[in-house]
Amino acid sequence: MVTDVLVVGSEGAGARAAISVCEADPRARVTLTTKGRFTKSGATLTAGTDIDVDSTSVIELFGLEGDRRDTKDTFLEDIVVEGRYVNNQKLVEVLVENAPRVVKEVADWGMKVMGVARAAGHRYPRGILSTGVEVMKGLRNKVRQFGDRVTVMEDTLVTDLVVDDAGHVSGATALDLRTGEPVVFVSKVVLLATGGGLRVYPWTSGPEELTGDGHGMAYRIGTRFTDMEFVQFLTCTLEAPPSKVRSVNPFQLYGGWLLNREGQRFMARWDPVRMEQSTRDNLAIGIMSEILEGRGWTDDKGGYVLISMKHLPDQIIDDSPAIQAWFKKDFIESVKGKAVKCFPACHFYCGGIVKNERCETNIPGLLAAGEVCGGVHGANRLSGNAVTEILVDGAISGVTAAELVANRDTPRLGKSHYEGLVEKILAPFNRKEGPSPIQLRKRIQKLAGYKVGVVRDADLLRQAIAELQDIKAEAAAVAVYNSQKVYNREWVEALQVENMALTLEMIARSALVRQESRGTHYRRDFPKSDNSNWLKNTFLIKNEEGDMVVTTAPSVITKVRPKEED
Repeated sequence: MVTDVLVVGSEGAGARAAISVCEADPRARVTLTTKGRFTKSGATLTAGTDIDVDSTSVIELFGLEGDRRDTKDTFLEDIVVEGRYVNNQKLVEVLVENAPRVVKEVADWGMKVMGVARAAGHRYPRGILSTGVEVMKGLRNKVRQFGDRVTVMEDTLVTDLVVDDAGHVSGATALDLRTGEPVVFVSKVVLLATGGGLRVYPWTSGPEELTGDGHGMAYRIGTRFTDMEFVQFLTCTLEAPPSKVRSVNPFQLYGGWLLNREGQRFMARWDPVRMEQSTRDNLAIGIMSEILEGRGWTDDKGGYVLISMKHLPDQIIDDSPAIQAWFKKDFIESVKGKAVKCFPACHFYCGGIVKNERCETNIPGLLAAGEVCGGVHGANRLSGNAVTEILVDGAISGVTAAELVANRDTPRLGKSHYEGLVEKILAPFNRKEGPSPIQLRKRIQKLAGYKVGVVRDADLLRQAIAELQDIKAEAAAVAVYNSQKVYNREWVEALQVENMALTLEMIARSALVRQESRGTHYRRDFPKSDNSNWLKNTFLIKNEEGDMVVTTAPSVITKVRPKEED
C-alpha cells in the first residue's frame, strides 16, 4: 500500500498528527493504523483526564477560574522541578508554548470541557477537566472532515520499519489481523505514535495494546532513546472488582492501612508522619520493599501487600463518595471485614525515543510523537501533562511530516528491502514447534515486576539483563499452535514478545547505568539523588555490532537550575 505519511498508532498523538498533515498540505494523504479500533483502543481512551495549560490561558481561552499569576515560565518551572531537573528544557518550552492552542482546538472540535483543577505539583489550577473519550471524540470529528485523505486501517499490527538503501525510513511491514495476511506499506514519512510499553509489567493502568511495539521497531533500525529508566507507577492499586485493576485507590485516600504479612503498618519506616497519606513514589517504594524483603506476599505477577479498611466504622466507608463511585456494592461490603491485595501498577513511560523540537528522530524519514518519546518529563511526569504532550506532539509532528513529504518523491522499494521482514511475520505461524509466546510474555512480566520495577539494585538489574538474553533467543524461535489465521491471538503475542523483551532490556540497562535515585527511578544501593554527578540524561542505541549501549550527557538546561537544597 502506498501513502504519503504512515502514522503508526491512531489515538491521541496519531490522530492529531493526521489532522495536522492534512491542514498543512491539502494534497497529502495519510494512512492511520491501529492494532485495535479507531477511538476504542490505546492509552488516550483510558485517560481521566486533566489536560494542562498555563492558568492565565485557562482564563483567557476557556473562560474558567484560573489564576493570572501563572505564566508559561512558571508552568515550565513546575514541570522541571517535578522532573527533578533532568528534563530537556527546550522541549518543555515547546510544550508550554503550544499547549493552550492545541487543547483549545480539540475543545472547539467537540471535546467536552468539564471544569478546571489544580493537581499535585502545580502551583496554580491548570488542569482542563475532560475525559479520554471526549478527547477522541473531538479528534474523530476533525479527522472525518478530511474524508478519504485519511485512511484508517484498523486491526493492523505494524511489525517493522522498512529502510531503503540510503538509510531512509520508507515504509513498514504489518499483519492484517482480519485476513491473516502480511501488508507492506510504502511511504515518504513514518510517524510513530505507539505510546508506552506498559504491558511489559504485570500490573498496569494501560490497555492491552501497549506492548512496546514502537520501541522495538525503532530500536532495531538504530533509533536513539533517552531516560528509559524513568517509569512511573501508580500505587495502592487494587485487583478488584471483579478482576479489573483500579489504578486510583480511594481506600488509601480515605484512611486505609497498608499492612505486611506480619500485620505491621510498614509505611512508618518510610514516612512516619504521613504514613499511608505519603507521596506516590514513597508509597510505591514502601510496598515493593516489603515484597522484595520477604514481608509481603509473592505471586507470579510481582507480589503484593494488603490494604485494610476494617478499622474504620462502616458509615465512613458508606459515606465516601469516591468509594461508592468506584466500587460495586458487594465488594464494598466485603472490605468491611477483610483486607485486599494492593500493589504498584505501571502507569507511564517518562523516557523513550529522542526527538527534537520538530519531533524528528536521528533516523531520516522517521518521526515520533507522544509517550513513545522521551525528554519532556525528565525523571517524573507532572500530573495532567500526558494528554497535553500527545496533542502538542501530534500537532507539531504533522506539520513536520507535511514539510518532508513536499520535498520527497514516493520511495522505490524492491523485494530485498522488505522480503525478510515479511518472512519474519510468517515464521512463527509456519513453525511446527517452538517456545510458547504466551509463556514468554508471562516470564517477561514477572521479571519486570520483581527485578526492574519500583525498587531496583545492581544485582537485580544484572539478573534481569542476563535472563532477557535467554528470553530474546527463545522469542526468535516461538511457534504458533493455533492454525486459524484470522484474529489469531497467539500469533499476535508471537509478534509482540520480542518488542516486550527489548523494551524491558532498555529500561534495565538504563537503570543500571544511573547510579542514584531520582524521581521514578529508585536504586536501594544508591538511595539518594546526586546532582553533582547525575544532572544528566541516559542515551541508548544499538551500535554497529548489534549491542545495546548506554551513554550519558548533561541535561539541556535553558531556564531552571536546581537550588542548593534540591
